[in-house]
Amino acid sequence: MKTIRSLLSKEGSDTSRRPAHDSGEKSSVDAGRVPQSAGGGSRSVGYTMVSRALRERIVQLAFGSAIAVLVVVGSLAYRSMLASNESNTWVNHTHEVLENLEAAQFAMETIAGSVRGFVLTGDETYLERYQASLLSLTQHEAAVRSLTVDNPEQQRRIPELEKLTAERLQRAKININLRQTEGLAATADTIRSGSGQQATRDFETIISQMQNEELRLLALRDTTTKQQFSQTKAILFLGTVLGLLITGAAFWSVQRDISRRRLAEKTLQDSEEQYRTLISEVQDYAIFRLDPLGQVVTWNAGAERIKGYTAEEAIGHNFSRFFTPDGIKHGRPEEILRLAAANGRHEEQGLRVRKNGLQFLASSTSTALHDETGKVRGFSEITRDLSESKESAKYRGLLEAAPDAMVVVNQSGEIVLLNLQAEKQFGYRRDELVGQKVTNIIPNGFAERLIADGLRSRA
Repeated sequence: MKTIRSLLSKEGSDTSRRPAHDSGEKSSVDAGRVPQSAGGGSRSVGYTMVSRALRERIVQLAFGSAIAVLVVVGSLAYRSMLASNESNTWVNHTHEVLENLEAAQFAMETIAGSVRGFVLTGDETYLERYQASLLSLTQHEAAVRSLTVDNPEQQRRIPELEKLTAERLQRAKININLRQTEGLAATADTIRSGSGQQATRDFETIISQMQNEELRLLALRDTTTKQQFSQTKAILFLGTVLGLLITGAAFWSVQRDISRRRLAEKTLQDSEEQYRTLISEVQDYAIFRLDPLGQVVTWNAGAERIKGYTAEEAIGHNFSRFFTPDGIKHGRPEEILRLAAANGRHEEQGLRVRKNGLQFLASSTSTALHDETGKVRGFSEITRDLSESKESAKYRGLLEAAPDAMVVVNQSGEIVLLNLQAEKQFGYRRDELVGQKVTNIIPNGFAERLIADGLRSRA
């Protein structure tokens, strides 16, 4: 800093000692050049001002032209869209008529099949199908009449169709009443006579004629729709070209958004990885996921410690192997998945089995996992070994200290805990009673009443 200051001071002193004629000479020279420089500068400034104004004018014209083109293209596209929508409306209208005709024909066939089934078997459930199909037939024929009100050719066939429907339904009622009053033999003779077959064939013929008419109209409307679609494509092509101009301006914004999104996805991925790592390292809880059939899909360290199975031994196998033989026999694993799927979540306490065959009291929570459509795609289960908890140890201590025989059962009526007094009173060892039904040691009727009272108090 000191060196810079000294140089500036020296430069200033040298300047102050310059001869006066030097400055005057310089002034005269500069003065002589002023006119030429001033003239060139004015021309340069004027040229610059004209260029800037021209550019602004060009930008304004371009912007105005772009707006005008967009307005024209938008107007043409709007008119084409209206025409296309109208054509599509008629095409959908034709499809709706065809669907109702097909549904009416199917309802008539179902009526015939239901009558035939009732006549042959006498099963009343066929009459329920008959009544439902009769209602469906009436609705679809009414819909066809309403949808074809603008088509004289179709309206001409409607009365004939309704007449054949009435004849066929009258014959069906006769057969039903005959079967109900006189039995199968009399009705079978009527069916074999084929008196209703001609009406059925005529009905199908009318339906076929009406379908052919609608298909003819559909072909004409499809042709119109395609032509209008071609026009719309041409208009949209022009709009696309203009859109490309806008794309350039939006490109930077899109790239910025993509960069931000990638950063957010990377952050989310890191978070999920940390979550999976955290889950895999949990030791106090068995946390694993099941597919919809109960096959193990994931397995954490806590599950390996509590259940005794390694991930290789557990994944791919059904989780029913963790239940007692009696629970498997009574379908308890399937029942848990059913309850979780129905309610979204199911919690219970009960006996589970380790790999070495030893049973333990566990608290398990099963949660249904759904996809974006709401379909169950699997289950997650969190299991805690209650035999290791301090609360459980305290509870067992109180249980053992009780002077009376104490037996603890789960909702399924299985014995999960008992004290020494119970062993003495019932004459069984503890390992012989745990997992057994309480009804095996308590008189009939009394145990069921206790379980029912417990369920009501829980509710």
